[in-house]
Amino acid sequence: MELGVMVVIREGTDFMEAFAHVRKAGFTRGQVSIMVHGITAEEMRQIAIAAHYAKFHVDAVGCYLNPLRMDDNALSQADRTDWLTVVNNMSMMNGAERVVCWSGTLSRTMDAPNLLNSEPETFSRVFMTLHSLLEQVRGLPVQIILEPFSTHVLCDGRLCAQMAQKFPGGQVKVVLDAPNIIPAMDFGVRDQRVQEFVQQAAPAVGLIHLTDLGRSADGQRVLMPAGQGTLNYGAYLRAIVQYVPQVPVVIDKAHTVEDMVAARLFVEGQLREYGL
Repeated sequence: MELGVMVVIREGTDFMEAFAHVRKAGFTRGQVSIMVHGITAEEMRQIAIAAHYAKFHVDAVGCYLNPLRMDDNALSQADRTDWLTVVNNMSMMNGAERVVCWSGTLSRTMDAPNLLNSEPETFSRVFMTLHSLLEQVRGLPVQIILEPFSTHVLCDGRLCAQMAQKFPGGQVKVVLDAPNIIPAMDFGVRDQRVQEFVQQAAPAVGLIHLTDLGRSADGQRVLMPAGQGTLNYGAYLRAIVQYVPQVPVVIDKAHTVEDMVAARLFVEGQLREYGL
């Protein structure tokens, strides 16, 4: 299992410095997430050049559009126009084809529950939106990777598999990031939920994000770098190796060089300990 890392590009980010940091932490590949509303083709080219100079292989590009609110950039600084700009220019990053976005929520904020997200009509709206987006970029080698979340439309492994099955050509897959779909109320059975999610979502997986799960003093879920939380990580990695196809693996939620190194060493240690 070759480990990559998340590179986050925000407004004002020094592109060369961002890639230098991840190289210093020992990574040569991963996902580049664009969190810049109004991103331009010129800026995409600059990011591609910075990645090339750093000898960093881009496995996926994140542009976290909300498929149910495509003209609202509130979730992750991405709307319909940003998504199209990213997709039309991301091939400059060593031919990257995977673009990661949310699976959709009708809420205005990331964590807010919305009962309508679980309605079959909403699931169908996401499907129709994805189909429309793929039509708009027809001819480009693009694979949409949906990132599930506990309060969004894709909130469990079963729904992830159902959505991917609607695109038998493999144009739409999902991110495997089990902590993302475990709500605070399920913290006591978190490792069981992890195993269920991996097995149910496995056929639909196109990318893996490795994060960990903790809980705050007031009982809220906290997503954190691998090794800093409470998951049985050895069991999690065993399930990934057993059930999930070979796809790029990205360490997420590590924002400093120190956290990136610690997460990498932790995961590598777990892989060795469990003979993976």
